[in-house]
Amino acid sequence: MIFTSVHTSPDAPKYQWLLTLPCQIDKAGSQDTKCLGSNRNAQKCPAGADHREAGYLAQYRYAPIGLSDPEWSQWTNDGSPTCVYNPREAQALLNIPGLMAREFQSRKINAAEFGVQPQPHTLVGFNTNFYSHPTKQTFPLTLLGQSITLTVYPVSSTYDYGDGTTLGPTELEGTSLPNAQWGTETRTSHAYQRTGEFVASVTTRFHGSYSINGGPTMPIPGEATVTSPGVRLSVWRSKVDWYADDCNQNPHGAGC
Repeated sequence: MIFTSVHTSPDAPKYQWLLTLPCQIDKAGSQDTKCLGSNRNAQKCPAGADHREAGYLAQYRYAPIGLSDPEWSQWTNDGSPTCVYNPREAQALLNIPGLMAREFQSRKINAAEFGVQPQPHTLVGFNTNFYSHPTKQTFPLTLLGQSITLTVYPVSSTYDYGDGTTLGPTELEGTSLPNAQWGTETRTSHAYQRTGEFVASVTTRFHGSYSINGGPTMPIPGEATVTSPGVRLSVWRSKVDWYADDCNQNPHGAGC
């Protein structure tokens, strides 16, 4: 069985994966039960507390994405081998990839931290700073008797400033500014052009990957989007007047 997908995040390798089971006789993963009975591949999967009998080594292979008939390279793991202990468990390994998209979509992914400076009030024409801090998240789970590590990671954000203006999808996250720098234009800031009440938000796109029993990291098709709680902003217009009083001489004068 071959799993393929392409992602822009460096966390997801741009490979296609081939899972070869012991005594496999076709691409669908069917196995020769007589071969399995011979226990010929059991040397690296000894019996233990969880399994009374020795198991079989399942082999992952990989190749660059996009090749229809690639030369497969053997994936090696410095830790424990990928083992199966019976035909049913071997078939479970082949069935897991088809279930991971559903598992990915069902996870409760934490929204990105979303910040606005200043808030809850800002001014027309003022560079209001927006930033978000999405995080990579890991979910351990058990599926068809196998230990799975599901990882989700942010790939882009879309800022909605609430006045009909958006930024993104973009990889820019922005950053908070010291109070003395408020009003400085940033790559994620926005200057409102009219007064009013607006609700700003950010939506983060996540991709996913998974590993079975400590095996290679494989991508999950599709994506998930999570919108952070909105921030309500009151946009005001500033007014400048001239006054005759010198506030140094008369601190209580008009305009002081």
